Amino acid sequence: MPQIQHSAIPDGQRHEPKGVSTATANQVYVANGSASGSWAKISPQTLSGVSTNGTAGQFVAVTGTGNFVLASAPSGSIYFYNISTPYTLTYPSTFTKAAPTTTASGTSVLITEGTNARLTYTGTSSTTLDVVFTISLDQASGASRDVEAAIYKNGTVVNGSHAIITATSGEKHSITCHADVVVATNDYLEVFLRNAGASGDIRIYTFSLFATTAGA
Repeated sequence: MPQIQHSAIPDGQRHEPKGVSTATANQVYVANGSASGSWAKISPQTLSGVSTNGTAGQFVAVTGTGNFVLASAPSGSIYFYNISTPYTLTYPSTFTKAAPTTTASGTSVLITEGTNARLTYTGTSSTTLDVVFTISLDQASGASRDVEAAIYKNGTVVNGSHAIITATSGEKHSITCHADVVVATNDYLEVFLRNAGASGDIRIYTFSLFATTAGA
């Protein structure tokens, strides 16, 4: 009987892999490390670099070194709201931190939602966050003043995060902006404001600061 190499058998005459007749749709053969295996759908633990099934809400990301990792999308939000007793920044002629006592929104994932108007990233891998602030304010001088706000990381301004309005005394205005910010463990985010005019306190009635994974 002539011998024929398996590789030389035409495709139409090759048999299907063992066990395929009982496998269900979208299953693959998973080796068990003991010279056998079974047909199953892909699970997190079958991926290179992943050893657990993770927790609800995590997603699979690549490490850049040929493995996968289970990751969580950071998010966090804080806010301040007081119409009758606004938070006052005494004539901030230079950029000064807005520091009302803030309340956590309770959506924290890898971000500490501080009562000190600060969000702190606690993840172990560097990532890019989409950071957004919105503030309702007025200014106390007798003339219109240019009021400017910006996102600060670790006490340093984030380029491209500035927003500016012209605020009239006694009239409430809204100022908002967002920026993508690269953060590492324990980097913190805040909002700073300044009054570009000759005088005038800034009174903040509502304040919110939000951060989540950029592109999420």
